[in-house]
Amino acid sequence: MNVDEANVANAPAERFTASIGLHEDFIVARAAGELDYTSAGLLHLQVKDAWEATGSRGLVLDLSGVTFCDSMGVGVLVLLLRQSREQQSTLVLSGMPARLERILAITGLRTVFEVEASVEEAVQLVQASPRSKASPQTSGEAASL
Repeated sequence: MNVDEANVANAPAERFTASIGLHEDFIVARAAGELDYTSAGLLHLQVKDAWEATGSRGLVLDLSGVTFCDSMGVGVLVLLLRQSREQQSTLVLSGMPARLERILAITGLRTVFEVEASVEEAVQLVQASPRSKASPQTSGEAASL
């Protein structure tokens, strides 16, 4: 292994970035790179901190830049969904890569997430959601999340 390979292996921030912004009274987060066991915690921490700091009514999570997602990445999406429901806010995923959509479909999780093709459509959905409305539960499995 050369020096560059060692640096990449030890630097998840170089393989994954998350940016968080506030739009009106909700959060827009953008994830890019590999959402895996080394980066899922970073995404969760940043979103959690933003939620606590702003008391926002919702979260749009743009996944269009995600190139890979493992079980820890899926786990953090489920954790964010739980937290949004606890806070009676709305979580909308946007720009979901086909591979991630397939993973969610295979696991039966696709039906519990609000998903829009673009950030703009996701923003409209959050804006239309009253603060007191929690994300819909569409199956018995959703109730156990």
